[in-house]
Amino acid sequence: MADPSAVINNGTAAVAHAQSAVGASAEHITLLLLYQLVVILVVTRIVVWLSRRYLGQTAVAGEILAGIVLGPSVLGGLFPGVMHAIFVPETGTIFVGLAQLGLVLLMFQIGLEFEFNARLTGGRHAVAVISLIGILVPFALGFTTAPWFWQMMDEPRPDALAFRLFFATAMSITAIPILGRIFMELGLSHTRTAALTIAAAAIDDVCGWLLLGVVSAIVASRFDLGSFALRIGGLAVYIAFVFLVIRPLLHRYIDRELRRDPTLGRSTIAILLIVLLVSAAITSNLGIFAIIGGFLMGVALHDNRRFVALWNERVGSLVNALFLPIFFAYTGLRTDIGSLATVQAWLLCGLVCLIAFTGKFGGAYIASRLVGETHRSAAAIGVSMNTRALMELIALNIGYDLGVLPRQMFTMLVIMAVLSTFIATPLIRWLMGDQRRFADPPIAVAVAGE
Repeated sequence: MADPSAVINNGTAAVAHAQSAVGASAEHITLLLLYQLVVILVVTRIVVWLSRRYLGQTAVAGEILAGIVLGPSVLGGLFPGVMHAIFVPETGTIFVGLAQLGLVLLMFQIGLEFEFNARLTGGRHAVAVISLIGILVPFALGFTTAPWFWQMMDEPRPDALAFRLFFATAMSITAIPILGRIFMELGLSHTRTAALTIAAAAIDDVCGWLLLGVVSAIVASRFDLGSFALRIGGLAVYIAFVFLVIRPLLHRYIDRELRRDPTLGRSTIAILLIVLLVSAAITSNLGIFAIIGGFLMGVALHDNRRFVALWNERVGSLVNALFLPIFFAYTGLRTDIGSLATVQAWLLCGLVCLIAFTGKFGGAYIASRLVGETHRSAAAIGVSMNTRALMELIALNIGYDLGVLPRQMFTMLVIMAVLSTFIATPLIRWLMGDQRRFADPPIAVAVAGE
């Protein structure tokens, strides 16, 4: 398969030659894109159905797998001509744009789901200990072992410090959205273990995204202290502006509009989309990636639960049904399991998984035992915190775009994210099966992919 950057450049050239929005060239590109979207959505639904029925997995796990199936790892390996016929260079730029737009919208929805007050009303000490140790241990382990992996890379290697920071960050990610869905589908959302895990994962995710923003700023500034300080200072000012100025204004606006139209009208959605996209543009210009702007705006509005429910109903379903599979396909096209062509490469991949799982599971397990959890409960918390899923894939794509994660290491880390996601459901079911109950209402977590 052609390198994704070449595909994107070719796509740019093709779009530039389109004569008009209604011309034959534009119609040809549109038709090619429609073929791609139909294939992505059909394959995603089939793989989700198969993974649910035969593997006992959640929908988002199936969607991640569908992305891998559509890329060079499966479709490209078995039928390279078919893959190249579907994912043609002409649509490269448009395809990337759709994936990135979907991520901005998705990160906004993820931000909307951080119900801190509801989740931290009890067991604050336990939650704090689990979240803190659960992110420090894997980060330290990743930062310590990264130089060895860097030495094993083929030339040209990325900057050593940049790779260490991103590798350590990748070891620290937890995926709160899929955790909520796993607990709900298994009838475990009423348990203390679920409450502790969701609360700790929420804190870990916030810390993880802040850490990712800082690391991205460091790399983007090319380790220039002045440039880095300017980016972080600008981000700090923008965060303060969002929460002190924009947030109260948006809350008043949303409350007023909901009194007029309790269904969240189109004009209100349009205004909020404008605000969201402007926020994404601001953080992108600050060098912290557009998705951070979407996430910040979601967190700013997360406590208006009536609005959150309406947004998920009116807009969220489209984002999850259309844009999320596009992002997973986008990631799958960058993932080439065939690049792990030697025994040494697969041994390295196994070592990456071992370090990732040991750090995240081990840190959360030890922390849980320290706050008095039983062995079985601590093991369930460790397995849950080790679930990476969508959040990890977003972080990995950022590292890939910055040139910090070479193709082979990117593939290894994607495999790690997929494995951590697929082992979570059966292990949680086994560890907590005696606590299952489906009568109670589930934890209020709207999950990407559902």
